[in-house]
Amino acid sequence: MKHISPILASIALLASLGAVAQTAPRMPIPVPGINVQQLYMAHQKKANDMAKKSDRIYIPTTPGVRVMSQAETARAEAKTKETVKKTLITKMEMTSDNGRREYCNVTYNEYGHFKTLDYGTYKMQYDYEYGYGNHWTKKTVTRVDGNYSTVESKEERTLDNQGRVISIKRYEQADEKMVLASEEAYEYTHNADGMLVKQMVYNIYDGSVNSGLIRQWFAPTKSYVEAEWHNYSEKLELSIGADYYEVKCYEVTYPDYDKYVLTRTERHYYTADGKECGNELTMYNNGKVESKEGSKTEYQYNTPEKGYTTTITNRIDENGMWTKAEKRVATDNYDDPLIPFSGSRSEKEYLYNSYDDSWALLRSCTKEWTEQGYLKQVEVDNEYEDESGTYYYMYDDKGKKIGCVYPFGNGDYVVEVEEDTEESKDIYTCFYTFYDKKGNITRQIKYVGNDDSKDEYTNTEPAYTFYELKNGTWQKLSDKISIGDGDNHLEATLNEKGWLTESIEYENGTINNRSVYEYSPSGYTETSYCILGGQLNKSSLTSVSKDAKGTYTYVHYIYDAMGNVTWAQKHVTYANGIKEIYYWDDDRRDFGNAYASATDLVSTDDNGVKTTIYRKLDPDTNTVVETGKREEYSKDHRHWYASYRKEDGKWVGEYKQETITSDRISFKVNPLQEPLKANDEYFSYTDMGDEYLLETMSSLHIDYYWNNGEWKIREKSGNEYSVDGNKYTEKQIDIRNDENGYYSERTIVSETTRDANYNIVEDNTIQTEITKEPQYDESTGGMVVKTSKHNVHEAPKYYTYDSEQRLTKEVFENYNTDYLANNPQRHFTGRETTVYYYAEMDVVVGIDNVGTNNARPMFAVSGRNISLVNAEPTAMSLYTIDGQLVATSTDGQLTAPNNGMYIVKAGNLKAKVVVK
Repeated sequence: MKHISPILASIALLASLGAVAQTAPRMPIPVPGINVQQLYMAHQKKANDMAKKSDRIYIPTTPGVRVMSQAETARAEAKTKETVKKTLITKMEMTSDNGRREYCNVTYNEYGHFKTLDYGTYKMQYDYEYGYGNHWTKKTVTRVDGNYSTVESKEERTLDNQGRVISIKRYEQADEKMVLASEEAYEYTHNADGMLVKQMVYNIYDGSVNSGLIRQWFAPTKSYVEAEWHNYSEKLELSIGADYYEVKCYEVTYPDYDKYVLTRTERHYYTADGKECGNELTMYNNGKVESKEGSKTEYQYNTPEKGYTTTITNRIDENGMWTKAEKRVATDNYDDPLIPFSGSRSEKEYLYNSYDDSWALLRSCTKEWTEQGYLKQVEVDNEYEDESGTYYYMYDDKGKKIGCVYPFGNGDYVVEVEEDTEESKDIYTCFYTFYDKKGNITRQIKYVGNDDSKDEYTNTEPAYTFYELKNGTWQKLSDKISIGDGDNHLEATLNEKGWLTESIEYENGTINNRSVYEYSPSGYTETSYCILGGQLNKSSLTSVSKDAKGTYTYVHYIYDAMGNVTWAQKHVTYANGIKEIYYWDDDRRDFGNAYASATDLVSTDDNGVKTTIYRKLDPDTNTVVETGKREEYSKDHRHWYASYRKEDGKWVGEYKQETITSDRISFKVNPLQEPLKANDEYFSYTDMGDEYLLETMSSLHIDYYWNNGEWKIREKSGNEYSVDGNKYTEKQIDIRNDENGYYSERTIVSETTRDANYNIVEDNTIQTEITKEPQYDESTGGMVVKTSKHNVHEAPKYYTYDSEQRLTKEVFENYNTDYLANNPQRHFTGRETTVYYYAEMDVVVGIDNVGTNNARPMFAVSGRNISLVNAEPTAMSLYTIDGQLVATSTDGQLTAPNNGMYIVKAGNLKAKVVVK
């Protein structure tokens, strides 16, 4: 499971994780250098990966919480003996070109479980005790060196009366005695395949818990609650109530590192039908409650009448006591997606008054659909009256808001939609589409606005220009238009340039805002009016102008209801870049003294590089001085910026950084096989888990330094990826460079090649190292930069498979090339070859009793015939490994066209099969 936080680790709600007990990977043979605990962690990786792949819903208020659907419970029957043919590995032999040879001969008992692994100088001996259904309940692994033997590990399992594993304990050697290394527990009540409900990994030297996982069934959500931690200094306790689950968090503190102290308690509440309805958080300090907070909601269905739900929210007050806080009465469909004609809905919100135990109505909202298909929303806010009003919105068939609607009295309407058409240039467009009452488009208008604030003080043209679509082209609009005519609508008058000369906004049937625009060759003036003192009064005036000398003057006034200036500001920007800013002086009733500064210059070239030149005003000379420059570029996968300073009238680079991101690349391969894996019928890996993606999305980072008027790479690090057919290439780059001539380069290229069955057939790593440094040159008597190292190391690996896609041979080779040698050549330095041998043998297995109806469905292969057993006949499909459909049937049986590996599907059941 994923580690969420250092305190809570992970608290999760989950349902069936799939076949956790029966689909975890088989444990590898404990070969030298691998201890039992490492194998145990590898054993769990499969189950964790499966949990991550499962669909789940995250609940934002509870990090790490997830809810997943449940699988039906099924029971396995008792088993009897039957002998089957099974192909098992019998020998592994490794040879190297220097004469070294290693091998391992494998023998099995009658059940196909390891008996001995003979490495020549020593052997690993496996002893079992068997229980119900021919399943082993105890396994002891002993290392035998001549006459000396040592028990290296033990594993004990308890079974229920159906032969299913319910607990596992693993022991290994520490301080010359066997100690508990890990333990697990499983239950089958809510998942027929088994659910891991406890998992502890211990420190074998002091017995402390290194990591833990606990799961308990939570009836309201019909799922498991999970708590997981990965640090010996933490511990979690999980408890389940009728309507809540609670997690207690403990930590060790200085100086008592062997003593856990309660630091935090979280309780999460749910309704009987699984809806989260609250939480409670308690923090502790030295064992005492430090703070407490939380909320809990009570749902009263069909209250005050059918089709309505009343929710009462209680909160923990400053005294740590639960008290009423808010109430909401809403139709049951209120929070459903707003899909046209999906039903009217309403909501009322109340605030609790503790003095008289009453509820005060704060706000209400009703939503109903018009016959034209848009929503009418009426809001009444008793706390903020200006938030009250009637509004109209258009939604699409998925419940996503399209825009505002302005209706006409005759049933026609206008839909307003805003778009950021050129966000990088701060340009946006607003469309007004006119419809008749039948939904037919009758007119289309738009305005294009510039929201770039840097032009606010020097832009002598208005920010908006209006257009109308006529004969398929957008033409500037000169007209008086009305966007709706209801209580809330807009009116505008436009000149021949498409600029506003007057705009009026109506709200609740009266004029709420009015603006008048006047234009001249030197600029424009905007006078705005709004409701002040209960009536429409002048509220602000803004003017921008430019004189013949290129001087811009910007003035902005704000007025009160009596027409007095309450605030004002004036900006005067001269052609030489000097800016004077004046603020309003109430005592003088005029602008005060100027504050002088300089404007920055901002431009963007045709390549998309944005340049900002920073300037300041020199107080001694009263001239504008350029102080710095910044260049930046951001497009697609490339992002960079550079800064400069001014020296002797020239720009000198200070710093440059670049980031190049790659597209997400995926490359499907089967993971490399490990032929020596323990044959364990309880936890054998599933075929369908054998495929994974090499998936990457990384960045390449580059830092530069300035040298002789240009940028040069100082550091370059990161990764580059590519896929070419059946070859995946990853290049790791690390380059260092400096002004003194020192240069180092280290690149590692990894190439993975797959075959048609997605097996890895070649895996090559090429490492290149180059070093350059200043060295004394006798011919010149000075220092020159020379290459002191240029080596290439190659390590190709080759893999061979048999007709049943089993790994039969691995070849590892090494090559070195020194390009500074007198005669640079690719030198072979070593080869290591490993061969795996297999044999077919008779193995006693436990099979389901004849006639049982509860056995687990599976596929059986006989020659080229594939059939579904332990299930009713159903439709089946057969695919090649690359997904091509080659056979189908409707009766649970089909025939493969040729030998080879296939994927077979029947309903939700899927597996890889080998036909020979």
